Order: sequence, then C-alpha cells, then structure tokens
Amino acid sequence: NHRNLRHSLMNKATHLMKYMLTGAVVLVAAALAAWKYWDYIINPWTRDGQVHAQVIQVTPRVSGPIIHLPIRDNQQVKAGDLLFEIDPRTFQSAVKQAEAELKQAQASLDEARDEAKRAEDIRKRDRGAVSGAEFTRRELALRGAEAKVLQAEAALEDAQLNLEFTRVQASVDGYVTNLNLRLGSQAVANQPALALVDKASFWVHGYFRETMIEDVSPGDRAVVTLMTYPDRPVEGRVDSIGWGISQSDGSTGHDLLPSVSPTFQWIRLAQRIPVRVHLERVPDGVELRVGTTASVLVMTD
Repeated sequence: NHRNLRHSLMNKATHLMKYMLTGAVVLVAAALAAWKYWDYIINPWTRDGQVHAQVIQVTPRVSGPIIHLPIRDNQQVKAGDLLFEIDPRTFQSAVKQAEAELKQAQASLDEARDEAKRAEDIRKRDRGAVSGAEFTRRELALRGAEAKVLQAEAALEDAQLNLEFTRVQASVDGYVTNLNLRLGSQAVANQPALALVDKASFWVHGYFRETMIEDVSPGDRAVVTLMTYPDRPVEGRVDSIGWGISQSDGSTGHDLLPSVSPTFQWIRLAQRIPVRVHLERVPDGVELRVGTTASVLVMTD
C-alpha cells in the first residue's frame, strides 16, 4: 500500500510539473506576444519602403553631333568629369565671327569718339563753328557706337558660352544611368540625353498606415532593412512626414461633376503616408539603388 501511495504521489507530482511547465511556457509566449505587439504599436514598422535619390536629367544647351563619349552606362563619375562632347567647329566659327564684329564695333566707337571730341574742341574755340544740331548728331552717334560695342561684347560672350556648352560635364558625384547615346548621334538642345543619380542624395520613403504615424516625429531614430541586404541594417533619422497624398474621390469626372467612388461601410482601409528617412550610416559593401525595396522601423519611444 505504501508503495502504491508513493507511486500515485509521484505520478501526481509529475503531472503537476508538466502542467506548471506548460503554463509557464504559455505565459512566456503570451508575454512575448504582448511585448511584441506593444513594441509594434510604440515603434511603427512597415515593409512598404523604397529607396530614392535625386536624379539629374543631363540636358545639352546646344545641338550638334557627339564626337567624344568617354563614359559607359552605370559608370560612377565625379563632379566635373566629361560626360560627352559635341562637335565644336560651328561654335568656334561663331566665336571668331563675334570677335571680328566686336573689333569692328570698337573701331566705329573710336571713330565716333574722335569726331565728338573734335567737335567739342572746335566748339570751345569757336562756338559758332559747329552748329548745335551737328554737335548733338555727333553725340548721338557716339552713344550709338557705344551701344553697338556693348551688343557685340554680349554676342561674343554668348558665342563663347555656346562653345563651352559643347563639353557636357557632370555637375555632381554620381552614377550614369540609362545611357542611350552613341558616337555620331545628334544631341538636341534642351532635350535630356541621360540621367545622373546624385550619389550624396539617397534617402528612403517608408509608407506607413495613417493609424501608425501619430507618435512619429522628425528626428526619431529609424532602422532601414534593404531587401537586397537583409542582414545589414542601415541607421537613419526621420527627416519629415508627408502632408498630403493624391485623392481619387472628388476629381473632375464626366460633365465636370466630381467623381466619387462607392464606399463599403464595413471596410475602411487606412491610407499610406510617406515618411522620409535620412540615412546616416551606410555599412561598407551596401550599394544603394533607386527604386529598391526596404523595410522601415521607426523608434518613437
């Protein structure tokens, strides 16, 4: 009987330990779930993030065939590097012509100045030797000659600028992208020729649900996880929060009436608000690329 009682007590103790262990595991799991949910509420997180950067449309100021193209697609360049060169011969000729016109205008100015000075000297010696109308005519001729010199100088400066514009250089450190130019192809003035991604301008937009941004403020620490590099998070700070998004309802529709979509009262989807994150430290080996996907965690507490 003592042996049976002892065995029964041991079985009960074993079952009790199992129940207690199971309960402890459940409590720990519940606590972890509650902590995770609280952390999710306090520190909003989204998978809907995207890398952005300033993209400069490189546009030639003059037209002409391309005679030199030292770059390749997706190449990294520095500010001041030559991207391509347009045939300068037409613009060199324009500079020479403008220089000749300036010299001619300066010669005419010298002649007009001499005539005006001569008339002034004669008038001082004998006031009646030169009529007032003749004196005024020579003064006006001098002013006209001065204006023509200014005009010729402006034309020469314009021609020199056009000659400089035949060499298109990178304005910032960055990456050449979407290069479709070829040697001999025609560059057209004021038409974008290629894109240059500014290396120093990368940022991330995290698109958070409107229910999650109440406590988000500029300056909050942010952690960005790029899909390309899931094991190397990037540190950042919240730079700003968007003040508006595009609205489909209320836009002008047929007969200038507002276009309003039907609303399902039992479904209300939260809108996504862009939160701009400034990247502070990019780990070695991490290459940022415009348009790639990222997850964004904002630490508000």
